[in-house]
Amino acid sequence: MRRSRKSWRRTKRYVQITGIVVRAGGGSALRAGPSAPQFGDALVEVINRCGVTFVKLGQILGTRDDLIPPELARTLSSLQSSARPADPDRIAELLASELGDAPESVFARFDVEPFAAASVAQVHSARTVEGVDVVVKVQRPEASTQVSVDCDIFLRVSSRAETRFPWARDIGVHRLAGGLVTSLLEELDYRTEAANTGAIASTMSNRPDIVVPHIYPNLSSGRVLVMERLHGTPLSDGDSALTGIDRHTRSSVANELLASLLDGIFVHGVFHADLHPGNIMILDDGRVGLLDFGAVGVLDGETRVLFAVLLNAALAGDPVATVDAMLMAFDVPPEVDRGALRHQVGREITLLSVQPNVSMASFARMFTVLREHRIGVPGDVAAAFRSLASLERALRLLDPQIDLVAAVRAEVPRLLTQVASPTAAAQAILSTTAVTTAVVRRLPGQLDQIATSIASGSFTLRTRSVAHPDDRLWLRRSANNALGMAAGVTALIVAAILLFVPGGPQLTPQLSGYALVSAVLGFVGVVLCMRTVFRLFTLDNR
Repeated sequence: MRRSRKSWRRTKRYVQITGIVVRAGGGSALRAGPSAPQFGDALVEVINRCGVTFVKLGQILGTRDDLIPPELARTLSSLQSSARPADPDRIAELLASELGDAPESVFARFDVEPFAAASVAQVHSARTVEGVDVVVKVQRPEASTQVSVDCDIFLRVSSRAETRFPWARDIGVHRLAGGLVTSLLEELDYRTEAANTGAIASTMSNRPDIVVPHIYPNLSSGRVLVMERLHGTPLSDGDSALTGIDRHTRSSVANELLASLLDGIFVHGVFHADLHPGNIMILDDGRVGLLDFGAVGVLDGETRVLFAVLLNAALAGDPVATVDAMLMAFDVPPEVDRGALRHQVGREITLLSVQPNVSMASFARMFTVLREHRIGVPGDVAAAFRSLASLERALRLLDPQIDLVAAVRAEVPRLLTQVASPTAAAQAILSTTAVTTAVVRRLPGQLDQIATSIASGSFTLRTRSVAHPDDRLWLRRSANNALGMAAGVTALIVAAILLFVPGGPQLTPQLSGYALVSAVLGFVGVVLCMRTVFRLFTLDNR
């Protein structure tokens, strides 16, 4: 019975959405694709009429200018998610269900009227029984059911679109839709946002001038989030938020915000992925407060180092190193024309180097080049670029003279030294050695299996002419793997030797030249060896 009701609800919604698409002229726009002038406006019209789920999905898609044309991303940024407050009685029922009692009993004070309301949630002021001012974020009662139905339809339609429209296949619409749905469902679970807030707070522990609101886990759940209320003015209010703050303090705040984001991206691997001016507050005591941790990026150690190398090479005007870092960090199809890619990337880097006022948004053209070569950028790497671009708007409000690209260029060497420290390199060498040892220990067993097969007469060997493209690809891969492993082992050996060689030029009181070279060689060796091991276990059987 429940399944039939769900099927009927989905069918009704299908009919409703189809009618909206037809009335908004979406059919012709879908056939024409994103390159058509009318596509963006028609899509926004359809999304606004389809309601909460599609507005949220459109807003998330609008941030992915690494996947869609910049013009479409700008058009989607016009989507608004403001809404009327939900029925107070239903909100009270939801709170009682989630918190175990009526809000008037759980809190010393609870304002029934929300001070902010959007399509998915609304926010109320409250005070705990201990006398602490808090904000209570409550999910709309109908949001979860509506989003579940709409996401199911969205995934089905995206799959069908790939079979009908060539542009949808080129973009990979169904995979893109799956990523958007995952992001939206994570935003609907406030336990994820609570965990994100705690993670960002831990990265800010050494920055007393940046405040992350405290979460009250005993008062929070999947649909209710209670956090400390920060008293101040959003930076998006402009001059009113900066009244009484002198120019030196503004510049200091801007530098602190930038350093905190760069450390989050490259050192800690956890960063706020939506640092627009509305999510930054100038507090009454002069400190800076951060808000809204629904979108947080997470980068693993290898990706952080490769990203730092890529960014450093791009800012230094080195297209060869930039493309090499891209090939290692990104999802590159085997048929990519590396020469053409290097040429196009070099052209964009040259244009960036001669422009007088370069912004992080200028790097959007680099994403266009990657899309043309069908190179997939990891979502969190793209989020790091977006966060830097969003923060740039906030920094210019604080310090109109700031040169973000120059500031990032000055910080990258320090960040590289921290990420590829001798200690980290030594640990990576030990881990790689352990993995390599485990692989070698399996070899006798595998050889024994081959010998047994030969003795029993069941051993077979398939051969094909090397004229076949698959065979040539196998030979190239084998040669690359052999060379990569040899280079990696050599780098690890030299790194290990340098790590224990005393002396050498002293770069800082704690860092010698030998230690720095050892760290770099150790990292290169680890990457090459791990890459080879990974490729050995993921190659198609032929």
